[in-house]
Amino acid sequence: MDKDFVFSDKDDLVFHIYKMLDNPTLLKVQKSLYFLWAYYSGTYGNVDKSEETDFDQTNYPANLFKPEFEAWKYGPVDDKVYAKQKSGLYPKDKWKEYQPKTSEEVEVVSFINDLLSQINKVNDFGLVNRSHEDESWSNPFKSTHGQQHAGMDPDEIRKEYAKLVD
Repeated sequence: MDKDFVFSDKDDLVFHIYKMLDNPTLLKVQKSLYFLWAYYSGTYGNVDKSEETDFDQTNYPANLFKPEFEAWKYGPVDDKVYAKQKSGLYPKDKWKEYQPKTSEEVEVVSFINDLLSQINKVNDFGLVNRSHEDESWSNPFKSTHGQQHAGMDPDEIRKEYAKLVD
């Protein structure tokens, strides 16, 4: 596990998401990436390493992967992953479950799979509507009056989700 990211190659996670979802539409994969990053950052990525906790013996990276979310009309989107999706660079024959290499990764992949099983039960626009509740999406989106894609601040996402899980 990279010291900065659980997934130094975001594609490893994207292929895993595709494999784990029953109907991996463009929207569902994008919202899965966002919610996985957001909930991870609000929990494992937000552990105060100076405090005594259950996690004090393990160093989880602050980020699941490098966050590059933009506020689009239908919620947060990672434009680089979206471009690959539209170009067909995630073909079905390459979808595969990520195989954890360390005990920390086993824990994180279990967390990912639990969240994906919940996401799997929600339709695309249910996920869009849920993402629209986030100020970390709505503030940048409103700032452009919905006319262009606005970058989302990962620190704002982390803070918002740390409050949700607290």
